[in-house]
Amino acid sequence: MSLSKRDSLGWYQRYLLGIKSHQDMKIIEIQKSEDILFTILDRVHQQDSRFQVDYSRELACFEHVLRTEFSELDMEVPLHFNDLSLRIEESCDTSNTVDGISDQTQPRKGFVYLAVSKANEGRWLESDLFHRLPKSSQCSGHIVPGRVINVLKELLKGAIVYCEQNFLLRPGDVNASLLNFDGPRITLVLRNLMKPLRVNIIPVLRRTNNFSEFVSEDEKIFPEPINQVALSNTDICNGTYHHWRFSFERPMKKLLEKADADGGHRLDSLCLLDRINSDHWLPEQSKRGLKFKHFKMVLLWAMKFFPSSEDWVDMESAVYRMSVVLLRCLVLRDLPNYFMPEINIFHEDFQPPFDFQAVYKKVEDFAGFPEKCLQIHLTHLLPAQHRHIDSYVKMLLQIQDTEGLYWNTAYFDVILNKFQVYHVQDVDRIGAMQLIWSKTTKLVTDEGCAS
Repeated sequence: MSLSKRDSLGWYQRYLLGIKSHQDMKIIEIQKSEDILFTILDRVHQQDSRFQVDYSRELACFEHVLRTEFSELDMEVPLHFNDLSLRIEESCDTSNTVDGISDQTQPRKGFVYLAVSKANEGRWLESDLFHRLPKSSQCSGHIVPGRVINVLKELLKGAIVYCEQNFLLRPGDVNASLLNFDGPRITLVLRNLMKPLRVNIIPVLRRTNNFSEFVSEDEKIFPEPINQVALSNTDICNGTYHHWRFSFERPMKKLLEKADADGGHRLDSLCLLDRINSDHWLPEQSKRGLKFKHFKMVLLWAMKFFPSSEDWVDMESAVYRMSVVLLRCLVLRDLPNYFMPEINIFHEDFQPPFDFQAVYKKVEDFAGFPEKCLQIHLTHLLPAQHRHIDSYVKMLLQIQDTEGLYWNTAYFDVILNKFQVYHVQDVDRIGAMQLIWSKTTKLVTDEGCAS
């Protein structure tokens, strides 16, 4: 016998309370790790003022409240170049080789160059970060992120040695062995009470503090993807040796921090699914699984597709709204960046292959029987298994879509209705759902007959 509606909601609330019960202690441990990083970065800044220390850590503080499990930590290092004329260019009219590394391929969408104007060339000629281009080029040259990485790595090595010799760090606090590897990542491993903590050091050039291009003045209207003017004021961080890439972390925080002003459970669902992922969905080590940044982007899309407060009124409804969007992205193997949909977040990092099939199967199993993952103690008896996912829903999720016809509210509403977590009274929305339901039913039926 399946649980009643009230009991079913109890599973979500109980799980959320359970995973948050030790959150304060974990945050204290993370803050101790951050103190170690601040000690090191403070020494880096003393040696080279171009590398700043962001003691406020606003992004991290926001995420600490949402996360209950920490295996990795990102630490942004703001860059100070004192040149307002630096501009972003999506392409370069001259192929070039920097430090023996050739730049022969066109950068992917979201990857850019940081160009120095010819008028300001003089102030950069002696810089160890600058690469001069031929006079025929549109700009004088580029600030090379690969060189920024190399300089910062050497500064970090020296800072760690200095801090240990002056007893600012205890022996074993920091494992810096990964600094010896080439590549676009800077990673330290810090000693932590729970388990070793990997920290990704990310140099970032912050372009603006005004997010009016990203955030609608009317908070009830979710903003559209940004335009070219807004991109020129977007933060950038290191991408490849030659290319920077856009970073939307700060405008994303701006959108999410007030997401539940109506008393909904958007951020609760983000917290819950992030922990479910850590405990149940991560694939084998040779494959790459979902990360917190993926869930944040899924939530942004879910907030756009499901704008009504009715959609987020309870935990079960909120979790399923994120889950159906995530399932669809895994089928299409594409999680569009909300701010630049041409960017596929799944392929953004130069990491091991993403195991789409394995992760999809685990998320699908959760959607069909969530209580199995929400059980935090053996005394919490599981209900008689009640599969929400039938063959129709599976075929509906698997519909291929090259034109974006099934990337909208009505399509996801059909799936939510099949999961029995719709609960929306809007007449226009119900009408749109019924239209696409009849269309997809015919499509699914035809495909079923054909197979």
